[in-house]
Amino acid sequence: FEYRLDKRTGLFSSLKADGSEQLMRPMEVNLWRAPTDNDMYIKSEWYRAGYDRTTTRAYSAQVCADADKVTISCRMSVAAEAVQRILNMDTLWTIDGDGIVTLKMSVEKCPEFPTLPRFGLRLFINKSMNKITYEGMGPYESYCDKHRASWHGIFSDTAENMHEDYIKPQENGSHFDCSWVMAEGDEKCFCVAGGQPFSMNASVYTQEELTIKQHNFELVPSEF
Repeated sequence: FEYRLDKRTGLFSSLKADGSEQLMRPMEVNLWRAPTDNDMYIKSEWYRAGYDRTTTRAYSAQVCADADKVTISCRMSVAAEAVQRILNMDTLWTIDGDGIVTLKMSVEKCPEFPTLPRFGLRLFINKSMNKITYEGMGPYESYCDKHRASWHGIFSDTAENMHEDYIKPQENGSHFDCSWVMAEGDEKCFCVAGGQPFSMNASVYTQEELTIKQHNFELVPSEF
């Protein structure tokens, strides 16, 4: 395997396994999600804070290698143009000899900013890897405040089927309380596991597409 970390962002720009690239675009720290109908009041605060146009920057990246692993520690921030820092982050990446990547982030949010729409990582992967298997709340979309119709188990579906087709496009398809999620193609799979439960979604539409379109029939699928 061959991995590349961008020292300007502190995030991976390439993850190659057996010569095959797993990331179609550089990894992102993700704060934004397409506002829902229930976000009708707070979304103006999100736009004013610049949550829809953030960038991640790394100020230092220190590498330590030993016999069986490499660790990369980065001091990072997330901010929007012309706005003070939203987040300060100390990030520790550990890559072992099998290519498994472990991530630990210590994140401090500036208290002047409103509640975050979300916090996580966004990955763009090959569209052929559209079989999604996960252990968590399913099979219907579920959130921390909306999951009584779901139950905890192991579920599998396609990214297309995991989209909830609201008439007004918005954030959808999340699965709450996940332990792991795997995206599979014909020959490859990409797996993420958490030491603590997490929420995830997989979609053929970008969050930008879901944000700007006013009707579901206007949506254009992503190439990833």
